[in-house]
Amino acid sequence: MKNINIILIIISLLTSCEQTSIKDTPSTQLNDNVDISSIENNSQQAESKKVLNRVERRTQVAAEKRIQKSHLDYALKDAFRTAKKEFNTNSFTTQYSIQPDSSSFAIDIEIEIGKLFNDEHTYFLLRRNVPWAAYLNIYKVNGGHTEELISRQQEGMTSIRDTIYDVNGDKRNDFLVHWYPSSGCCRRNVYNVYLNQPDGTFTTDYEFINPTFSSSEQIIRGVGYGHPGEVGLYKYKWDGLEVDTLEYIYPDVSKEGQFIKTVSKEYRPDKTKGTILKEVPREYLEIESFEWFSEY
Repeated sequence: MKNINIILIIISLLTSCEQTSIKDTPSTQLNDNVDISSIENNSQQAESKKVLNRVERRTQVAAEKRIQKSHLDYALKDAFRTAKKEFNTNSFTTQYSIQPDSSSFAIDIEIEIGKLFNDEHTYFLLRRNVPWAAYLNIYKVNGGHTEELISRQQEGMTSIRDTIYDVNGDKRNDFLVHWYPSSGCCRRNVYNVYLNQPDGTFTTDYEFINPTFSSSEQIIRGVGYGHPGEVGLYKYKWDGLEVDTLEYIYPDVSKEGQFIKTVSKEYRPDKTKGTILKEVPREYLEIESFEWFSEY
């Protein structure tokens, strides 16, 4: 009888523990709900902070750009103060650096004044170089006044040089900017050409990739943009202010050592798209970057 009572007591205790556990369940669920709500609030706060950070960053970038512009404007005014003293000279060049107050970088300034395009006009060529860009301006000088003819900003560390010569064979010297992109798979020497017009102004720029200019022929020959074995040669001709396409020559991918001449830009054309050539015409063999075309 005593043993039976002990067993009954044990069963009663176990039952009580189970009931207590079951009663605890709603409390546990309530805690879970509180935790989820807290997580959602934290997530919303984090997202709000991200948005705020983006707004703050845009505001910061805009402020930095305003400061950079003010520094460049300061350098421009300083360059004009220097240049104006020499507007009546036949030839003047100078280089110097300037660092405005509160600026973390120096601005390199180059000035050229004179009959830069070998005509009756005096020109003022200004270069301003900063770590992130190169700025080019060309002005025509008339007494103490100037007329801006060209304004160019070359982003990043891509600028190579600028030069002046007659590129289209019309006996007027033109302005060329040579630069190289900071990214890309293949050879890409880029030239932007500003043609000098009879009225003393310049055209907007024409852009060519890997060109070789022949002023006497009024021809541009060059290598396109692409991988060796696929990229083509091109031949253009100046026609006043127009650039006419004369031909493209591509490697024949179906037969090594054979080429296809077309009148339209193609990617890996077959023989139905043009004329078969057994060799590249001699006129292309000496152009700049020809080795990029021939390395396959």
